[in-house]
Amino acid sequence: MTTPKLSADTPRGRMYRLEPEGPLLYPSITTVSGMRAKDHLQGWYATMASKRALEMYAWLDRNPGRAAAEISRVSRDTWGTQKRIAAAAPEYTRTAADFGTLVHAACELWGTSGSRPTADEVSGLAESMRAGQGAFATEKDPRALVSRADVRLDGYARFLEDYQPEFVEVEQTVVNHTVGYAGTTDAIVRIGNTLLSGDIKTSKKVRGDYALQGVAVCRAEQLLDDDGTVREMPELTGAFIIHLPEAGGYQVVPLRTGDAEFEVFRSLRSAWSFEPDECALGTASGPKDLVLSLLRAKGGMDALD
Repeated sequence: MTTPKLSADTPRGRMYRLEPEGPLLYPSITTVSGMRAKDHLQGWYATMASKRALEMYAWLDRNPGRAAAEISRVSRDTWGTQKRIAAAAPEYTRTAADFGTLVHAACELWGTSGSRPTADEVSGLAESMRAGQGAFATEKDPRALVSRADVRLDGYARFLEDYQPEFVEVEQTVVNHTVGYAGTTDAIVRIGNTLLSGDIKTSKKVRGDYALQGVAVCRAEQLLDDDGTVREMPELTGAFIIHLPEAGGYQVVPLRTGDAEFEVFRSLRSAWSFEPDECALGTASGPKDLVLSLLRAKGGMDALD
């Protein structure tokens, strides 16, 4: 999705303010749902790093006349080479995220204008992202980028034709004060007589943990506009994903958004608030100070009085 005006990136993830220029108060829905352990990514990170290392080796093989100088340079700058290899996965993720943001922006423009963006308009969106966010810095063929986005828009057009959604809200921020979070849904749509939260995804597949984002939107308490205006949150029946795969076409995937999913989200919100550095207390000066420190930490000093 495009960047909501009331949000900002922080060292702890994206956070939201409740009014322009106000303090950042709540973590974003994606930040909270991202607290889940992702052990499977460790292997992927290693695979991406090894692929980059092999690509560097293949370059030496293709350029034997320059191999000695390159090996010498790498030997002198081992830290820089390690960083370049380790950055393979994050750079891939950033590139995929930038492309997803471009498709989201094009679909948002479609939803607000009522007509499909032209190739020139999509190109303009990409250029504004490049200037403002540093996106697509390594993109060598802007026309190919627009063509890739056009394939996704073809799929989106088919979704619109088949499901005939009525867009009630587009790129709408929602907030839940009780749990303490905010986030932005791509759209709140009416399909038939049912109000739903719909999110566009350009990932390789639809992941089950998208349900955590969906349930958080469904359980929001208020709508929050960019100027800080608060509006009533409509009752949503559920959430779904509009999946626009690389190969073209589309899939509509409903998400499970019940009490069990919301309880997991609430637990992740609690985990986000946890400050581990505060749990290591000051060094104890002796046995008595050790016990007193532990009692103070547990709120048990009254027992000593």
